[in-house]
Amino acid sequence: MPPPNRYRRQEVLPEIGVEGQRKLAGARAVVVGLGALGSMSSDLLARAGVGHLRLVDRDVVELTNLQRQLLYSERDVDRPKAEAAAERLRSVNSEIEIEPVSKDVHSATVREILRDADVVVDGTDNLETRFLINEAAIESNIPFVYGGAIATYGMAFAIRPPVTACFRCFNPKAPPPGSLPTCETAGIFNAASAMVGAIQAGEALRLLLGETPSGALYVVDGWRPDVQKIRIARRADCPTCVLGEREYLGARRAQVLASLCGSDTISLDPVHRGTIDMEAVANRLAVLGSTRRAGGVLVAEVEGHRLTIFPDGRALIRGVKDEAEARGVYAKYVGT
Repeated sequence: MPPPNRYRRQEVLPEIGVEGQRKLAGARAVVVGLGALGSMSSDLLARAGVGHLRLVDRDVVELTNLQRQLLYSERDVDRPKAEAAAERLRSVNSEIEIEPVSKDVHSATVREILRDADVVVDGTDNLETRFLINEAAIESNIPFVYGGAIATYGMAFAIRPPVTACFRCFNPKAPPPGSLPTCETAGIFNAASAMVGAIQAGEALRLLLGETPSGALYVVDGWRPDVQKIRIARRADCPTCVLGEREYLGARRAQVLASLCGSDTISLDPVHRGTIDMEAVANRLAVLGSTRRAGGVLVAEVEGHRLTIFPDGRALIRGVKDEAEARGVYAKYVGT
């Protein structure tokens, strides 16, 4: 007796069929950000049989993530999200290729992260990274599925200029720091983020199957379930998709620091190529405090500071007031 066909329920759909399933098997999707939205969208893409998934996240799992981030369990706390997500999705679908990438997305890394992609799905938590991905996706002619969720609301939008507007068409300028709510200050309803992530996955699958995006922004109310469609017009003066400016891609990179959404944690990505000697770092820091491994990272509690150190030298530094203090802590305990 032949083995059962896991995609049988998709192949009987006239919108997909056997030929559509073959397209999905040969497709490559990148999910950037593996929080609430990225967890849902990558889970659905894996179950749908997208042949190659690149899962990208700079963070590690925290206990507060488990309320809404569906790929993780308590045993994953302190592990890199990309590593834990890949392990979970391989257990769901062993027939597809899953590539975890525990990196920060910035001007020096984004082109490699999006390399060979057929679609990129946004699970990020800040506008600057979305502006950057928008530019890189347009430059490489890759469809981009935006998503965002806060409190009980969310939005999703499939982007493929010149057929649709781009992300900057409806967000011409980044608002000043501190002007927007975060999930820490406004909270987040897990049903709302799940709805947005599911819409994103559906839009990504439609794009991979060759469907034309609608050009509509989907606005979700997760508390009193409702979805509205708002037509987003392409701006004739859009600096990104019309004028071809690359403000974020062209940013000069030195040491990159970024505050993680809703926490007192700063991600510091030094100018460094290759891997560092994790064992040597662990031995050096153990004299000053405690160290332990959590999957592929080193977690150190040192003189009142907590550092999560990745093999490429990047570190998450918790409990610091600002970027200057983060730089000092990194230099003192890891090195420049």
